[in-house]
Amino acid sequence: MDRTALGFKIAALYNAHIVLFSKGFSEDLGAIDPLFSSSGCVAVLLWGAAYLTLANRYRVVPTLSFVFAVEKGFYALHWMLWMSDHSNAISPLLNADPLTGFFYAIYGAGDFVFMLFFAS
Repeated sequence: MDRTALGFKIAALYNAHIVLFSKGFSEDLGAIDPLFSSSGCVAVLLWGAAYLTLANRYRVVPTLSFVFAVEKGFYALHWMLWMSDHSNAISPLLNADPLTGFFYAIYGAGDFVFMLFFAS
């Protein structure tokens, strides 16, 4: 299997986890950061659908990977800025709601990795 196509599929699966972490698009994530309101979570899922759609055709539109890299960079930067202001909230969040706390503890790191993938 083509490793790049596999990377696109893994990125799509990474985005699909938003259904689990948002508890079916509830407002739990959005209550902490409006970027992840139910509408924002649907947008994350749609980006994942775009990755999956292009997985076996990424060579046809090579510059689209740059758009995906910028999008992932946006989420990674947003997470880094959020963490710089709220990192002390992670532990209490993990205690109160482990699923939501885990999401906020890790999502940007994964986005950073996929930003590098799409940029390469």
